[in-house]
Amino acid sequence: MPDLLQHLLHNLDWVLPLRSDWLTLLMHGFSLLGYEKFILFFLPLGYWAWNRPLFLRLFVLVTISALLNAYLKDLWQDPRPPLEMRLDDLVGASYGLPSGHSQVAVVLWLWLAYELRRTWAWLLCVFIVLAIMFSRLYLAAHDLEDVLGGGLIGGATLILFAQVKDWRCWSAANLPGHLVLIVAVALLSFFTWPGTPPSYIPLLGGMLIGVLLGNARQPFTPPVLLWQRGVVALIGSLAFIAVQISLKKLEPLLGLEPLLWQGLRGLVMGLFVGLLMPWLFIRAHMLTARRAGSLLRG
Repeated sequence: MPDLLQHLLHNLDWVLPLRSDWLTLLMHGFSLLGYEKFILFFLPLGYWAWNRPLFLRLFVLVTISALLNAYLKDLWQDPRPPLEMRLDDLVGASYGLPSGHSQVAVVLWLWLAYELRRTWAWLLCVFIVLAIMFSRLYLAAHDLEDVLGGGLIGGATLILFAQVKDWRCWSAANLPGHLVLIVAVALLSFFTWPGTPPSYIPLLGGMLIGVLLGNARQPFTPPVLLWQRGVVALIGSLAFIAVQISLKKLEPLLGLEPLLWQGLRGLVMGLFVGLLMPWLFIRAHMLTARRAGSLLRG
């Protein structure tokens, strides 16, 4: 039985007969939903155009989950499936367990469904989560143990977050406490990390700080009409692309140490998302200014 279980958890030979050109293209599409570039676009657009408190909670959740995932990967150092089977060349030299795609997918999409509390949202979000998980197996970026491990850790994170999100300490008035907590976690992670943290950890940490600062200084209410939300999302996405291009050109000019640059880049992006762009939208009468409320309760 132990040998059979190990075979089921680690063997991906069953994937090979399923592969075809069209299915490979589809699986790459689902897999992209778990990568940094998609998440860093999806969260700001939802923050501006859909539901500010909800997507602020998702910023917190995704950052916590990404930090935990990267730490456990480097701690456990579980190898990925054989390179000759792999169809995903974006994973680099990172380890397999737990799957970051699975963990973040559970956190992001199932929390979204939990907040919306609609049957269609649960069906759609569960489908997306399962499709992302299967894509990682199909592309041989992870084995079943990695995917299940990521999903379970993501589920546990959701349960814990659901219990603490209503605590009074999350009041928007407690911004200094939030920033101290983020810095403390960052320092603890830095000095205890089993190796070198991946670049997206300081990026997400800096971005979360920027968004929190912006949320405290420039709270707002997204537009009501669907076409108005579409306009906000379109303008915001184009502006966000421009910021990304500008930061990419700035990087070689500054010559900073990579992790420091990623933290600074994340902070600039977070201030852009949480402060500058809402300020511009409000001045253009596309968003409505409002008083700050609770950080996590909305």
